[in-house]
Amino acid sequence: MQFTLSLLDIVIWPSVVVGLCLLLRNPLIRLLPLAKKLKYKDFEMEFGEELKAANREARQAFPELVSDKKAQLIASVENLPNSAILNAWNEVEDEAGALLKSQNPALELNTETPYKHMGELLVMGGHLDIAKGKLFTELRRLRNKVAHAKDFQVGRAEAIQYVELCFQLKGHLGRGI
Repeated sequence: MQFTLSLLDIVIWPSVVVGLCLLLRNPLIRLLPLAKKLKYKDFEMEFGEELKAANREARQAFPELVSDKKAQLIASVENLPNSAILNAWNEVEDEAGALLKSQNPALELNTETPYKHMGELLVMGGHLDIAKGKLFTELRRLRNKVAHAKDFQVGRAEAIQYVELCFQLKGHLGRGI
């Protein structure tokens, strides 16, 4: 009896840990990219700022590695479709903001939601026709759904189409400066 209790005492904790890891596997996998530091006994890994610094150094040392933003976003769609959508929208927003600022340097856009009225301003200023203004608004709505809807996931094909549309709109806005 003592032997059985000792054996259970030795086996039960590792079994509980393995069971919890299996049970929480998916949530843990989703949290791993957000980790800044991982440490277990003598093993330690740091992410985030060091990775960004290494990326900047690599771009300076190897300028041929720097490709266009559209290709990077389309490549990232495979693993991070929602992130690709958010970054593609940022490209449109930046281009629209630059165009509006070039036409009216005194223009103050709301820093928290600058794109809310950008579509209207671009249509009123003649930079976008009505159809492209509706596209701007629809792309903004889709971006907001991806950014704010809980557990909303976009498929690979839809994300690629979104990125393509964003860069078409960005190109059109870029010709207006």
